Amino acid sequence: MRLSRFSLIGLIFLIVLSLGTAALAFTAPKAEGLDVDTVYSDPFAYKGEIKVRGAVAGLEPDKNRFLVIDYKEYVACQSVACPAKWITVSASGKLPESGKMVEIKGAIEKDESAKGGFVLNASEVKVK
Repeated sequence: MRLSRFSLIGLIFLIVLSLGTAALAFTAPKAEGLDVDTVYSDPFAYKGEIKVRGAVAGLEPDKNRFLVIDYKEYVACQSVACPAKWITVSASGKLPESGKMVEIKGAIEKDESAKGGFVLNASEVKVK
């Protein structure tokens, strides 16, 4: 079997891309907690305080809120722009920077102004 020059270059590119993605997965900050996608699928199933891990995708400083996306999708995509699901987090104090990995402790509360009709009201936010 003989590969054309174009196919060989494409194959090498895919191998390098795969190795880069794997390296990022091993070097990404470790965070604990439920994944955003898990919580997003049924947020009102969680009663009391929970811990969620994710990547900060956006800030709403005028509302003391930020958005988190799924940790696994962030590692795979290497960007905060990929996922279509996120959780709105209400927090007091300084908001974490976009792109940072975070662990959030808090409780799910109804909030029609947030995506999905809920917000994670944070009692603690740790940047990883």
